[in-house]
Amino acid sequence: MTHMHIPDGILPVWLWTSGFFLMFIALGISLARLKDMDMKVKLPLLAGLTAAMLVAMSLEIIPPAYHINLSVVTGILLGSALGFISAFIANAMLALMGHGGITVIGLNTLLLGAEAVLGHALFTLIGGKLPIFWRAALSTVVTLLITTGLLIGIVSASGAVPAFVLGHDHEEMPLGGVSVPRFAIMVLGFGALGWFIEAAITGAVVRFIAHVKPDIIMHVLHTEAGKGDEL
Repeated sequence: MTHMHIPDGILPVWLWTSGFFLMFIALGISLARLKDMDMKVKLPLLAGLTAAMLVAMSLEIIPPAYHINLSVVTGILLGSALGFISAFIANAMLALMGHGGITVIGLNTLLLGAEAVLGHALFTLIGGKLPIFWRAALSTVVTLLITTGLLIGIVSASGAVPAFVLGHDHEEMPLGGVSVPRFAIMVLGFGALGWFIEAAITGAVVRFIAHVKPDIIMHVLHTEAGKGDEL
């Protein structure tokens, strides 16, 4: 839902260039952290989760016309650094497929990358206080609420028509039909239903991984295997 389908030429230059600037800083930090990782284990997981993100973000749940991102589950399983890199790869490929303009890659990567980073941080922060399904689900809902607020802020700052963010068929949308306050109500209202759908998917995936490959979860949490986790 936080992936913007805005075509090139809509956003002001200062906004999308700032998006690229901040994205490259975050990418640089993420790439610098790779030297401390076991990439033989992480690369196949990065490839699989990025592919899953691409498929999920290309599909639409009708109703409520919601796109599953899988960015939170990607952040939980990969960690914040690789989660951000995965978000960049997915957004770059989607832009080349026509899902948003090339100039929006920076902002879209920041949004989905923020979901990966926040999802990982919240999942780790909650720790063993909740069963792992609810831990992942709660992390997803809180993260998507925050990043949806960021999306609304970007749309408001851009001065662009909010209708461009709502779907692919931009030419069929009444350009003056959606104000920023109404847009905020729509994405928070309809988006909330999508958050719970994505939370359920994220919780189910993380719980499944915890059962079949618990070492992945334990590595993410930086804890000893089997220590105080209720699956």
